[in-house]
Amino acid sequence: MKKVVAVIFCLLMALGIVLGLPELFENKIIEADFINEVSLVNQKIEKYLDEEETYSKIYNDGRLIGVVTDYDYLMNRIKEKYNDYKDDFPDTELGLGEDTYVVKEKSNIKFENIDDEIFNYLVDNSLLGIKTTAVEFSTDNGVYEIIYVKNRDVFYQAIDDFLLNFISEDSLTKIRNNETISNPEDYGVVETGVNILESITTKEAIVSPENIYTNKKDIYEFLCYGRNTERQYYTTVEGDTLQGVGYYFGDMSPKQIVMLNPNVLTSPEQVITPGMTLNVTYYTSPITVVVTKENLSQETTYPEAPLYVQDEELDAGSAKTRVEEETGLKNTLYEEIWVNGVLEQGNLKSETVVKEPVQGVIAIGTHYVSIAGTGNFQWPVDNPAITCLYMCRANHSGMDIVNEYVTYCNIYAADSGVVSEVGYLSDMGYYIYIDHQNGFTTIYMHLNEQYVEVGQSVVRGQLIAQMGNTGRSYGVHLHFTIEYEGERYDPCDFLPCSMVNVE
Repeated sequence: MKKVVAVIFCLLMALGIVLGLPELFENKIIEADFINEVSLVNQKIEKYLDEEETYSKIYNDGRLIGVVTDYDYLMNRIKEKYNDYKDDFPDTELGLGEDTYVVKEKSNIKFENIDDEIFNYLVDNSLLGIKTTAVEFSTDNGVYEIIYVKNRDVFYQAIDDFLLNFISEDSLTKIRNNETISNPEDYGVVETGVNILESITTKEAIVSPENIYTNKKDIYEFLCYGRNTERQYYTTVEGDTLQGVGYYFGDMSPKQIVMLNPNVLTSPEQVITPGMTLNVTYYTSPITVVVTKENLSQETTYPEAPLYVQDEELDAGSAKTRVEEETGLKNTLYEEIWVNGVLEQGNLKSETVVKEPVQGVIAIGTHYVSIAGTGNFQWPVDNPAITCLYMCRANHSGMDIVNEYVTYCNIYAADSGVVSEVGYLSDMGYYIYIDHQNGFTTIYMHLNEQYVEVGQSVVRGQLIAQMGNTGRSYGVHLHFTIEYEGERYDPCDFLPCSMVNVE
């Protein structure tokens, strides 16, 4: 009898399980679907419906915030919230911000109404956005930067302000109007073109108000430095010059220092006073501005080294000038490529001889002992530009010179003579001394390579070294010094400095 009762009980249990399992299984599957997608805002299931209804599920960056019961109600609350931003962002609207989106789904689950909680979550977590303008910066490799601006026209005004650091307003207007720009007729520079290498496009976007650039000043700052917030400042002291400050902080020109400090400085020729606070951080712009210029200038040309001829009529060891040497002149037209205010390249387009140089002829009696200088110095580099004048800062008893178009350029003997010293010192780097056998000595410092030896005779214009950045140097340049009877003099007393650029 006990066995019969046990069997009947087991049959009843089995029957109950079979009859009850479908409903139980169905409910678990539905709950599992919802439970697997946990919402960021706590939301309960109230009951299961006989028929499915359409719900709006709000996500942010792939995570479910919650299920909206009345989507229109939520949108109306967002529209009302726009009144808080209306004064700062007129004539637009508030909506779901970037990475926040709605998915419509059907379900037979009735969810707890938490529409207000979802709205508060969107507000508290800055997930609502203002409809505004997205500015995309791109290359052939795709978009590399995006910013959001309140006003598209203000953004382009900031672009123009940034461009005017590198090109004049008159030239920019002519280029945009496709006006013909002719070669310079007088000595000087003509700006012939401007171009931003990257593509800049705009489109509509909805983004959090905190991420929107609302004024031209902030947009301009972004165009100058991108996301870089690091700045270096320098407070001037007695004796400072713009040239000296620029030299120490990145080998910048006075013009570049002025560009970085428009509210403090007005001109590269401005005399700075102690206590000025100057921004000495050069641009790290997200865009590349290329300006082309044509530079017409007059250059001094030098004759070949004097021709030394023997003259039996002269006493041994004596010399006499038969033909006085003369320097010449030529006009050169260079096309220059400037990238974000830095000269990157110069290409010679044409040159016209104005006056031919005259080679000197010196007669010497019976034999030639050594080569003596003429006292007529030439520039020791081609295409010279001065980056730091004689005494541009304390104890700077020489002149810093570069080749405007070639970085590691050739260096030539400024006059004929005998190499008296070649070596290396921690401050001078690799250096050369030339004794011109007439009281003058020239010194060439910070060299990369030396091509002469002590005791070697050299003639003016002979290649002696390559420019470098050795020793205590702040960029590739030549530190050039002229001495007479052991006393140092301003090289501009002997060279036509007024004919070259002082950067």
